[in-house]
Amino acid sequence: MRIVLLSDIHANVTALQAVLEDINHIGSFDSIALLGDLINYGPRPNETIDIVRDLPYPILVNLWGNHEYSIFGGSLERFSTDRGRSVLKYTNELLTEESRSFLLSKMNTKGYYKNLVEYHPTLFVHGNKKDPYWGKLDLNEMQSEVYKNYDFVISGHSHIPHYVEQFYKDDNPCLRNKKRTIFINPGSVGQPRNQNPLAQYGILDTNTYEYERRCVWYNIENEQKLYDARVDEFYRDRIKLGL
Repeated sequence: MRIVLLSDIHANVTALQAVLEDINHIGSFDSIALLGDLINYGPRPNETIDIVRDLPYPILVNLWGNHEYSIFGGSLERFSTDRGRSVLKYTNELLTEESRSFLLSKMNTKGYYKNLVEYHPTLFVHGNKKDPYWGKLDLNEMQSEVYKNYDFVISGHSHIPHYVEQFYKDDNPCLRNKKRTIFINPGSVGQPRNQNPLAQYGILDTNTYEYERRCVWYNIENEQKLYDARVDEFYRDRIKLGL
C-alpha cells in the first residue's frame, strides 16, 4: 500500500494547497493518513477543515492531535506559554459549528489508530503510545519495547521529520534474533521546526518499504499577510524560518 502522510497542517491553507498540488505529480497512491493538528496557530482553521473534508482520496486515518484535543476540553496548562494559550482561544473563537462537528465526528478522537496495513501491524499516533496527544516520540522513547510488535510506527506532533529503524531483541533465529520497527514522522505541512520552512510530507510504500520525504515551496509571505493582529507575531514569523 502506498500512503501519503500529512501532519501538523495547523490551519496553513497556502502550504496545504501546495502539498495537494504536489501530490498530483507523485503517481498513484492508495490513501492519505492525517496525523493530527489540522488547526491552530494558522489563520484559517475553517478553510483547512473544508479542504480536508472535500479531499477526493481515501482517508486511511484522520487523527486528533493535541490542538484538537485542547479545543474540546484538554488542559491549557499543557501549553508552555501564554501566547500558546492565547492563540488556541483565538482559534476557538473562529471555529464554526460545522467545523466543530467535523472535528468531533469525522476525526479519530483517541489520537491513535492501530491497524494491519498490507499484513504489517502499524501504529498511527499523533504523540506516542503513552500519551497520544502530547507525548514525544524521540530516540529514547523508540527504545521502549511497547513498539516492538509493530512493523511501522507513524507519528506527528514534533514538527521534525524522522525515519528510524529500531531493532529489538527477539527470539527468532531466522532473523538473527532481532525484530525491526520502522518509525516515521513526515514533518509538518504548515509549521515546520527543522529549520526548513518548506511544507513537508511523506510517502510510504508498505510493500517495498520505500519511504520518500518531500519538501514543497509555497508562498509564505502571502500566508503571513493573513495573520490577525490578535495572534502573537511569533507564529507569523516562524513559518518563514522553519522554527
